[in-house]
Order: sequence, then structure tokens, then C-alpha cells
Amino acid sequence: VLGDKPAESIDKPMEDVSSQKELKKGEALGRRLVVALDGSNMSDYVLDWCAKNVFQEDDKVILLHVAEYYTVTAVPTGDIGDYYGGVKMEQLTNDMREIAVENGKRFIQACSKKASSLGISDVELKLLVTNQASPAKHAISDFVNSENPDMLICGSRGMGFLNRAFLGSVSDFLAHNAKCPLMIVRTPAKIVEADRRCEE
Repeated sequence: VLGDKPAESIDKPMEDVSSQKELKKGEALGRRLVVALDGSNMSDYVLDWCAKNVFQEDDKVILLHVAEYYTVTAVPTGDIGDYYGGVKMEQLTNDMREIAVENGKRFIQACSKKASSLGISDVELKLLVTNQASPAKHAISDFVNSENPDMLICGSRGMGFLNRAFLGSVSDFLAHNAKCPLMIVRTPAKIVEADRRCEE
């Protein structure tokens, strides 16, 4: 049985790394741009490319990352019941969630530092956590459809036709389900090749 919890925001644990710039009286409000970053080698490239080609001085940039984990529903053991070595499957699931959240925090903090080094000053960090019952592409779509930004920006992982057919491209899904304008940054050949080597 898959977990049935939808993607949940963990803004409260992220308060120490999130920042919001208050609008001063008479100050013009620029665009609100959401940049979805998946933790792959593509993330740095997307930020670099956007800094050179997209971002403007008065833009508010929301860096969005979805931390994914898997719920444990069965353990390969001959033991009877929901214990494995004295540990409940529920506890294993909670442990996996905590690991995903911590990794997500580290990643989004690194993205914040990267953004600062590129001169992007008005940055908000958004970390969502979800499991296999609600994939990252659904969490991203739900977030932008509720926040209604001026644009969503994401990278293309450069998957082949078969992978897109069986796994489903995040960018393809967002193109059909995100209600705001979508910009897809194509993956450079060198990053596709580097990812392919890592998978071999």
C-alpha cells in the first residue's frame, strides 16, 4: 500500500534559511519567478543560465526543491509482523523522511549561496517533502498553481523517448499541468554525458 499523504510544506523547519524581502512603501513589485531545482548536475547550470538570461534586478526568485522519500511497506525478511530487527516499518519510513529533509535543506542552502554569488539578492527558499504516492512533479505543479507566479523555470533532464514514456518527464508534465508560463532550460550535452557515466 502506497503512502497517501500529499506533498507537505516544511516551512517551519526552514525558517532559519528562508528569507523574505518586505516591500517598502512606494517600491515597485517585480516578477515572481519560481525555479524548480532537482538536485542533479543540472541545477547549477539552470541558475547560471537564468542569471545571465532571465533574472532582472527587481525579480523575486523562489528556489523550489522537492525532497522525496519512500514509505516502507514491506521488508525482505521471514519474520512475521511489522518488525525487522526490532524496528517498526513506520520508524524506518520516518527515518527515511528525516534523511530526505536534511539532504534537501543542505541542497537548498547550497542553492541559496550559489544565487548570492551570482548577484541574485531577493531570494526565497521553498522546500517541500513528498513520497512516492505524490511524485515531485505533482508537488511542483500544485505549488505553482496555488502561488500563481509570473513564471516557472525548470531544467530538462534530457531523457530519451523510452525513459520519457515509462518514467514521465517532469518538464512534460509541468508543460501540461502548470497554469503559469513555463520556461524549460535544455540540458547541455556535457551534463547529459556526465549523468550517463554516473549511471553506468
